[in-house]
Amino acid sequence: MGDNRSHVHMGGDVGYDGAATTRRASVGGRFAAFGLGTLGLGVGFAIDRFVRGDRPLVAGIDPSGLDWLFALSWLALATFVVWPLVARPRMTRTYWGRLRTNRLAVASLAYLVVFLVVGTVGPWFLEPDLNFGHANQPPMFFTITDGLVYNCLGPVVDGRCHGTLRYPLGTNGTGKSVLALLVSGMRVSLLVSLVSATILVPVGVTIGVVAGYAGGWTDTLLMGYVDVQQTLPAFVLYLVLIFLFDKGLLLVVLVFGLTSWGGTARMVRSEVLQRRREGYVTAARNAGASHWHVLRKHVLPNVSSTVATAMSRQIPVFLLTEAAIAYLELNNLLLMSWGEIIALELRKGFPKTWWASTFAVALLATTIVSFSVLGDAMRDVLDPKESA
Repeated sequence: MGDNRSHVHMGGDVGYDGAATTRRASVGGRFAAFGLGTLGLGVGFAIDRFVRGDRPLVAGIDPSGLDWLFALSWLALATFVVWPLVARPRMTRTYWGRLRTNRLAVASLAYLVVFLVVGTVGPWFLEPDLNFGHANQPPMFFTITDGLVYNCLGPVVDGRCHGTLRYPLGTNGTGKSVLALLVSGMRVSLLVSLVSATILVPVGVTIGVVAGYAGGWTDTLLMGYVDVQQTLPAFVLYLVLIFLFDKGLLLVVLVFGLTSWGGTARMVRSEVLQRRREGYVTAARNAGASHWHVLRKHVLPNVSSTVATAMSRQIPVFLLTEAAIAYLELNNLLLMSWGEIIALELRKGFPKTWWASTFAVALLATTIVSFSVLGDAMRDVLDPKESA
């Protein structure tokens, strides 16, 4: 009598409405915190833009518009991903128990945590500075013909310059540390993936939930628009817009985030169509619950695995597209993304000075694979009955 969890029969087994486990969490508190944080960031942006002007905002820091979006993305990640995991340790232990059986997924998670941390704070400590006197230094444990190096910092043995600990991953043709370049490229990739997802997820989830739950002409109209939008790829739209606006990462993430949510909306719609027929949703309706209550308590909490899967497919596309844009020099050339590093080194020094482009390709591939592997694993973790 005292247990108010909603029971639902699935394939002969007794299950529970996934939303029941969320009722103890302060959903309203999270939204309130996100709202207050967003308001604070908005005030900070207004002060920076209209009061401070070209002067640094604080401590010599002059954030760009993209930096403010990056801060908003971290706020969303902390509020809607980290907070629930910390607030519900029992649920977190359950998820971890499922995830750790997949060693590849655990390795992917570990890499992506490093990706998040290094991409956020790394550029503050490692900045690629020009130093032509140290150009083309090889990585540690590798050698290069001494004639290709202006001033070998390591020992020269049999005409071969050896790498040193000073530049563990070597330098490029302008003497920039490859390690610092890769960290800068990691920040660009993190900005693209995190900010684009922060824009894409709420739009795609909202459209998908409304279309799936309302049905009828609303569903037809919204999905019809999705069909039209998906006929114009984000990459093509970006090629058009660079003739109207400045090339830059802000334009990239806005185009990605505002035009690439169609696939997410379709996946969420499909999930909502399935959930709306479940017994606990019907029971809630018969009990007189409002549509908003049904959506908030019984529908939205059950699309998390779908969103995780959608993002695991979409973010690698973002990263590859940004790398292609940089490789084709259709971006701001001052942004040293992984694609830009690959393009510069392939044109100038490869294969004799192979390390910068090779390490950039390796990191790009590792990041893409990690997102894909972890996304597939998270669907099984969040909704194990779907994989059974």
